[in-house]
Amino acid sequence: MPILYRHGIQNIDFNDVLDLYAASTLGERRPLHDRERMLAMWQNANLVITAWDGPLLVGLARSLTDTDYCTYLSDLAVRASHQRQ
Repeated sequence: MPILYRHGIQNIDFNDVLDLYAASTLGERRPLHDRERMLAMWQNANLVITAWDGPLLVGLARSLTDTDYCTYLSDLAVRASHQRQ
């Protein structure tokens, strides 16, 4: 099944986001134990792209952007099972 890419955070279960961070190497460097902070990080990013393998969230890019010239990539998380594919 091909990977489907989506823009935005609408209709995404935040538990799936936390699970993805934990299943990627990035989870070791993020405050996964602090759900409130992680939720604020997720909700306040102004550009989020997610990658889906069917119903499974397998990747995300969380960024801040001026939407014209510059984008800062804060997080790039890919589920370990889907890396290097």
